[in-house]
Amino acid sequence: MNLPIILMNAAQEAQKTGLWAAFVNFLSSILESLNKITGSIPEPFGGYGLAIVLFTLLMRLVLLPLDLRSRKANYKIQEIQPQLSELQKKYKNDPEKLNKKTMELYQKHQINPLGGCLPMLLQMPLFFALFAALRAIAEGAVKNGTVSAFLWIRNIWHPDSPLINSANQKIAPFGPGFNGLFILAVLAGVTSYFQIKLSQPKDSSNQQMKGFAAIMPLMSVWFCVQYAAASAIYWVTSNVFQIVQQLILRKHLTPQPEAKEGEKK
Repeated sequence: MNLPIILMNAAQEAQKTGLWAAFVNFLSSILESLNKITGSIPEPFGGYGLAIVLFTLLMRLVLLPLDLRSRKANYKIQEIQPQLSELQKKYKNDPEKLNKKTMELYQKHQINPLGGCLPMLLQMPLFFALFAALRAIAEGAVKNGTVSAFLWIRNIWHPDSPLINSANQKIAPFGPGFNGLFILAVLAGVTSYFQIKLSQPKDSSNQQMKGFAAIMPLMSVWFCVQYAAASAIYWVTSNVFQIVQQLILRKHLTPQPEAKEGEKK
């Protein structure tokens, strides 16, 4: 099961009662409150579209401490990557000794090997809840026949696509009243690619990460073509925020390779 399907299934779970639904409703109320402010700005520059952009930035700021902690931990691991590579070569036939020496190296540099993973895992419930909140609002808008334009998109509650109109009816390519131009899908793919590339070490040879960097942008494009532009606006805005964040961190937290014992004075 791929990420977009997981997100949609998580959003559907929001319809259930209980703590999860209360949390989703709380996030929805934040978005609704922002819309009361942006609603005073005429469409297609204000309204729900701008509210979603502000909502995304607000959520990214809330998550920023966890995100920074995760990325700093990853940078610290990158600093000792040359030493880790040496250990892997030296003890490639002795997994037990390799694990022991690796943990000793982590302890020496006061690195928690899970330090980069745990903050990311803590973000996942909020990530799912954000999409659930957007989905709930979108379903209500569609049910009520609400039309919300934003920039080139004539109705953000339907996909940014020239193959449908603002009422989500199939039309000939770029036919009368087409809803969008696939711009969000393209932006999602491009920003996902750069966001992933920036999160990888410059000299990374991890084939799994390279495969992820190739597949994730394509999944992002598919997601934004299939689902409401409202969710795609959130996706693209979040990617842009993280790209800027990573560029700033790279400038101030560029990892320096640890010198070998023989090179130290």
